[in-house]
Amino acid sequence: MKKFYSADDHVLPRPVERLPDYANAKARRSLSERLVEAFGLSGPAADAVANAVVDPSAVRKYIGDAADPQVEEIAVPGGTVLGIRTIVWSRRIMPDPRNPRIGPSRKHPIAVEPGTAGEDSRFRPVPEPRSPEDKLETSPELVVEIESRHHLEWASAQAADYVLAENDWRVSIASQGVMEAVWVAATTYLHDDGSAPVTVPTTVEGSSRTTAVHDLLNVRSSDIPYEDPDQKLRTHYRKLNEVYERGIATGEQLVALRCERMPALILVGFRRNASSTAGFPTAVKSLVALRHVDPPKPWGDGPENESLADEVLDELCRRKLITTTERAYYAGAYTKTEARAARLSDNPACRAAKIVALFAQTDERTSEAIRVAVTSQSTRKRITKKMCNELATALIVRSVAGDVGKIDQVRRYMRHAFGQTVHHEKWESTDRDTDSLAKEALADVLRSIGDDTITEPGPASLELAVRAAYPLVVTGGLNADRGTANNNQPDRRTPGEVLDAMRRTVAGIHQLVQALKDFAADQYIRAVDEKGDVRKRADGIGDLVVSDIYLREQFPPPGKVRARSSGTTPMEQLKTRLADLSDAMDRLEDAFKAVGEVKGNDGHPLVDVDGVDIQFCSVRRQLLSRIGDELNIWGRLYRRRHGTATVTASADDTDDRDNGGDDFDAEVDDVYNSSYESWDESSKAKYDETTT
Repeated sequence: MKKFYSADDHVLPRPVERLPDYANAKARRSLSERLVEAFGLSGPAADAVANAVVDPSAVRKYIGDAADPQVEEIAVPGGTVLGIRTIVWSRRIMPDPRNPRIGPSRKHPIAVEPGTAGEDSRFRPVPEPRSPEDKLETSPELVVEIESRHHLEWASAQAADYVLAENDWRVSIASQGVMEAVWVAATTYLHDDGSAPVTVPTTVEGSSRTTAVHDLLNVRSSDIPYEDPDQKLRTHYRKLNEVYERGIATGEQLVALRCERMPALILVGFRRNASSTAGFPTAVKSLVALRHVDPPKPWGDGPENESLADEVLDELCRRKLITTTERAYYAGAYTKTEARAARLSDNPACRAAKIVALFAQTDERTSEAIRVAVTSQSTRKRITKKMCNELATALIVRSVAGDVGKIDQVRRYMRHAFGQTVHHEKWESTDRDTDSLAKEALADVLRSIGDDTITEPGPASLELAVRAAYPLVVTGGLNADRGTANNNQPDRRTPGEVLDAMRRTVAGIHQLVQALKDFAADQYIRAVDEKGDVRKRADGIGDLVVSDIYLREQFPPPGKVRARSSGTTPMEQLKTRLADLSDAMDRLEDAFKAVGEVKGNDGHPLVDVDGVDIQFCSVRRQLLSRIGDELNIWGRLYRRRHGTATVTASADDTDDRDNGGDDFDAEVDDVYNSSYESWDESSKAKYDETTT
């Protein structure tokens, strides 16, 4: 890494100057006392801030009277953040160990048991900061719970590695120093291993710059909370001043003179609006999110939705709409063992369904909580169904293990796996096992087939489709639209639309169930037929595995039929002929539109002016009428053959079913007789022969 610059560089380095002396203990103590009096900081928090400030006396004078302190006021959704701008020592502040930029790459316990995989999952992710339990939520302090000092060291190293690889400021800072203020808040780290708490000003915005500074200074960020280097720092700064004054500073020492200090906005308070429920942690995130609306390097959809989803869970928990246990479960903070201990499903598909239901099946209170949480961190005014799907997806994919590229692909596809129906129809995510859910979903579908007044199969089939979305998308069995470049994907339906088509047929219900069972058994998802039996490959060797193309062909959109069959049985031949008919109807529609697009000299459709030969129209209308009547009959026959009445009939109600059949036959006759007179003689003869 290049640590200093020469005359050949195209940007002249910023001139350096002598460092101020490190403040004496009395000046720092006086500032600490003023911070306690004016803003209600705890002793450790006030001491940490005072020790970080380069000129404590100047800051104390700036604050003025503790009863009416002078501060900078920054408006955020929900209230006003109070801050003090000053200069701090770089070696006395710490970058955020859970930098929001690394959100999508975190390995959550729901996906990977901490300590069982690689270095990136040695510990669980550092949790969100919260307010101290013994203080008001508006108190200007943060608390973060960690397992141990080793946990903090690991998290800091993970964040530093990511930041230096993806948002490296070292070249600029080595030449110019930090020119824009970082934002810091007093943060206490509590240790689960019984170690004493430590408090340090931690960056809530500016972690990338602080990380770059610490790397240039050869400082390990995670050591800062545990050191008390007063004399060491005083000696270090004095030596730097000596080489500067003697004019013998090396390149690295010049870099140090630029980087030992940085401008900072110290967050010291929060005034909440009367109608707001937000606390200081939410206000801090709001401030940071507003800053990153137009950043030098945007967070991107992944980190943004991660942050928004966490804030939604926090807001729901604050309003007591979910419990703290549910919040941790939805956030992916529980291992599978911990989830079972909390009487929650460790099945990621069931967890996914619960998250979708949380964001889709919202009442007025839940919708309001989501709105408040989202607008506290962004300027969005309207909470759309698309956004709710994206926030749900951000939480769902936390249970997905694998490399970042795979997780990002799952995220891009999963957000399209939940269609409009999950928001419009009433359903809930239950704890039923797969077999019980499948039985009720199948009954829903059979009822809808047997009753032409039912247009929506029912809540069980919808819950089943939402559950099955997880295994199908995660395994690659169902993809979203991959765009037009190098993509032979004529079916542009979203995964949610394909799943909706599946849940409306008996074969689709069996396939959704098979997806859940095979995924739970950690094996490839196999294709099944209309009876639920596993299909074999065409060569007869092994089971047929589902793919995106297969599912789209087997469960086409309304008005389409399945792909052609190469079989020779009557049923397979029927499917092939129906596919031919479907294609012909598509061509008919295109040809009909083309007729209307022929323009005359006046620019209007020519057919609307001249019309079409009457004999042509009469004959074709008769053909279309016969086809329409036949389609009507075929549909009713299908309903009679496959509906609930036939499937669920028992010996006790056979007579009722027969009577229903007589009514059905009469219905068929009515349809035919209504248009009989318009048929040609050959059609009448064929019908008469059939009915006889």
